[in-house]
Amino acid sequence: MSRTARTAGRVTRKSTVPRPNAARPAAAARPALTLRIDLGGTDAIGPGKVRLLELVAETGSISAAGRAMGMSYRQAWLLIDSMNRAFAEPVTETLRGGAKGGGAAITAFGRDLTALYRRMEEKAADAVGDDLVMLEQVLAKEPAS
Repeated sequence: MSRTARTAGRVTRKSTVPRPNAARPAAAARPALTLRIDLGGTDAIGPGKVRLLELVAETGSISAAGRAMGMSYRQAWLLIDSMNRAFAEPVTETLRGGAKGGGAAITAFGRDLTALYRRMEEKAADAVGDDLVMLEQVLAKEPAS
């Protein structure tokens, strides 16, 4: 089974079937909640985009933020651009010139958006915390082979 994903005009196929020989890493043995918010159409925001915004705020650079997440500048820029287009206000702004040659900064709206997402994430985790514990208790101790 696979699904098709569109990224910046490219179509790729992603497998949704687990690999039979893939062992579950010990760190991933605990169930975890991941919050993805669909914004309508194909736009969404989730932990990756939010972390990218946080890293832009920390580093002052889309390129450095992308590198910290193991992605190219182009991929990081496309994600930032998709967020800037999805919302009525931009989440980042470019800084021109200067001794270091410019960079990027997160806007006040971008800071508010990351804070809102983190609050929603915390509330969702609190709401299903007991259920995650129950789910953890019924997980197989050893991955199926």
